[in-house]
Amino acid sequence: MALVQRESRRFFCYLFLSNASLVLVGLEMGTAVGLTGALCVWLSVGLALTGFGVTLRSVEARIGRFSLNKYHGLYEQMPMLAGFFLLTGLASIGFPATIGFVGMELLVEGVVEVYPLIGMAVVVSAALNGIAIMYAYFRVFTGRRHVAPVSLRIRPTERVAVLLLSFLILGGGIVPQPGVSSRYHAATAISKRRANIAHPPMEHGSGAAAQESSNPAP
Repeated sequence: MALVQRESRRFFCYLFLSNASLVLVGLEMGTAVGLTGALCVWLSVGLALTGFGVTLRSVEARIGRFSLNKYHGLYEQMPMLAGFFLLTGLASIGFPATIGFVGMELLVEGVVEVYPLIGMAVVVSAALNGIAIMYAYFRVFTGRRHVAPVSLRIRPTERVAVLLLSFLILGGGIVPQPGVSSRYHAATAISKRRANIAHPPMEHGSGAAAQESSNPAP
C-alpha cells in the first residue's frame, strides 16, 4: 500500500503500519532472539519514523500538502531536510550503521528460525518499504528545479531536532550493545513469564492431593 500511495500523509500512515506489523511478527515468536529483535525494531521504528514525520511536516510547512504524483525538486532549497528524510526513512527499514540495523537482523534471524516462510515475507516487506521510501525521496527532492520567492532553508529549531535525532539514529547503529542488552533482558523475562503461564509450577500440597485422589483407599 505504501508503494501505490500518491498523497504524502497516506504514504506515511501505511509506512508506519507496515513497520509496526513487523514488530508484531517478532512479538509472536517464542524465542528470545525474535523477541529481542522485535523490541529493538519497536524502539528504532518509533525513533526513525518520528524523524521521518518531522521531515514531512517541515516540507508541508513550506509548500503545503503535496502529492507524490509529480516531482517537486526541493533538494537545492532544503538539502539538510533531504538528507534527514533519507536517513530516517532508511533507518526505519534497518539500513546498516543506523539504529534499526541490528534489530532487523535479530528479528529476521528469530523469525526464520521458527517459521522460514514468514521470515522471507519479513525480508520482502522490508525491501518493499525501502523501495517506497526511495520513490518518495526522488519525487519530493529531485526531478526538476524548484523556484521559490523566499528561502526554504532549514530553521534553527528544526536544525536542533534534526541533529539530535540524527545523533540518536547513527549512535544507536554504531554502538548498539547497550540497547540490545536491555532489550534482551526484557525478552528473557517475557519468555519466562510465557513459560510459567503455559506450564504453571505445581505446588507440593496440590501435587500430593492429586496423587491421593488418583489412588483412593480401598
